[in-house]
Amino acid sequence: MTRFRTLLLCLLLCAAALAQDIEPVRDFGENPGKLRMFRYVPENLDPDRRHPLVLVLHGSMLSARAISRCGGWNKLADSLGVLLVYPDQPLRNNLMTAFSFFSRERTERGKGESASIRQMIAHMAAHYPLDTNRVFITGLSAGGAMANVMLNEYPDCFSAGVLIAAPGVLPHDLNPDTGKIRRVALFQGMRDRTVHPRQAELLTEQWITKFGLDPQDTLFIPHYAGNPLLSAVRYPREGSLRLLRLNAAKTGHVLLIDPGDAVDRGGTPTVWSKDIDFHLPYRIMEFFGLSARREP
Repeated sequence: MTRFRTLLLCLLLCAAALAQDIEPVRDFGENPGKLRMFRYVPENLDPDRRHPLVLVLHGSMLSARAISRCGGWNKLADSLGVLLVYPDQPLRNNLMTAFSFFSRERTERGKGESASIRQMIAHMAAHYPLDTNRVFITGLSAGGAMANVMLNEYPDCFSAGVLIAAPGVLPHDLNPDTGKIRRVALFQGMRDRTVHPRQAELLTEQWITKFGLDPQDTLFIPHYAGNPLLSAVRYPREGSLRLLRLNAAKTGHVLLIDPGDAVDRGGTPTVWSKDIDFHLPYRIMEFFGLSARREP
């Protein structure tokens, strides 16, 4: 009987994992960057209303499937009614599976990988009830750097972005046009040995310049969200939030998670994710204005 229950539990877990798996999309445009596209459509999608879209970009040595599972993004999509797209870098493009955030020719607007990602958005708009005024982007490591490139090259496409442990490399001149972009958040582990915390400083300087912010007009928030490992700096101190810098003490190059069944919990511990009782993917949705709560 015990073996039967164990087998049944395994089958149920496998079924749950498959139910939340992402789906490949093979024909989404000319795809000049030769990327792969995966999508996740939430359960019980209401066809009578427009839904937001979030793009999630994986880091080096990761994949679309890996980041979807370790972060718990699909569970969030089901809870919040959010469409998801996972751009994926195949080995044939890069042996580290890193997006080409460092390459001008592969990321310039209308060319290469950036054009492929833009075509993924257009595909979703053509096939699903998408609210084009609520398109967001986030990414980890090289994916975060590529997300930053997309915000710089296509500010007319995105409402906000979150860059997680991202290199501050920008292969193009800083685009002064902020387009639709209302706010950006930067997350950095202070013990990150893969992407040094100095990179977050470079990104902060970029976005202070881009938004035209006063670097002294800030609010320091200790124990962010009640977590003793987290602190944040808000720009500006008062009024509409434009830039949020979130630091995690004693944390390396990982995605923060908080496994559990509640809406604001999720993720699976891996070498790329760490449980510190803080589900960063949920907080990202909150930052985008897609949850019941709102970022301060």
